[in-house]
Amino acid sequence: MNKDRWATYDLIFFDCDSTLSTIEGIDELAKLKGKEGRVGLLTNKAMDGDLDLSDVYGKRLQAIRPTRGQLKIVEERYAETIVEDAQEVIAALHFLGKKVFIISGGLVDAVRGFGRRLGVAPQNIRAVELEYNELSGEWWHYHEPKIQHEQRYLEYIADSLTISSGKPNIINELAGDSHGRRFMVGDGSSDLATQTVVDLFVGYGGVVSRDKVKNESAVFIQSLSIAPVLPLVAGKLGYEKVKNTVHQAVYEKGIHLALSQAVLFKDTTSHETFTNTFNIQE
Repeated sequence: MNKDRWATYDLIFFDCDSTLSTIEGIDELAKLKGKEGRVGLLTNKAMDGDLDLSDVYGKRLQAIRPTRGQLKIVEERYAETIVEDAQEVIAALHFLGKKVFIISGGLVDAVRGFGRRLGVAPQNIRAVELEYNELSGEWWHYHEPKIQHEQRYLEYIADSLTISSGKPNIINELAGDSHGRRFMVGDGSSDLATQTVVDLFVGYGGVVSRDKVKNESAVFIQSLSIAPVLPLVAGKLGYEKVKNTVHQAVYEKGIHLALSQAVLFKDTTSHETFTNTFNIQE
């Protein structure tokens, strides 16, 4: 790496819960059922790396047994609790020609609906699929909106997103034959596991700061705003491209935060490289 130039990235992967939104969707479902205590404890243990997701995923869903209608409520909650500058950051990334993806251990109905609101293409969003009891009762009515709204969780489809080490597989699948450098940002240990398949993993602690992620990330964002993602992804060249556009303000906010205590760099070389890229003398 040129010490005076920060590398740029092309394929940008976001976690969803506690990264693009300030909530954990599964915990919001638990609140609807009055079971937030037990479910929240399991969620935190999985995100902190104390338990594998495979050990808690089914337990949480069996305790909640959500309906499609309740997942629509969670989609609304995601939108109401969007992380500061997330919408603007994704819009700027698209303007810069970056491919944006969302990879989540959350439930696909809610995550995909939220992602659509953020302008992320459905085919670029992966989350956990559920099976519903749509054929129970008066099965011939199951295509009716009211019946679909009331369909209750039957089973989840186990895949790479229901185990703590599975997100690297999803990144490889989504990236496919696409060329370009990969960038991932997320808050949990399952996100940290993607370090093996991305060129830069950035930990995000603006909502929940997890010690394992903070200590092992090459770069760690401590601000609630996720604006630092922009200069970390697109460097000085990206800034030149957004000048005099609606994206300039959030990009400048990201630069300011990334050069402050809001962003931690694991080593001095990467910090110096980023600082030199923006020609800032400390």
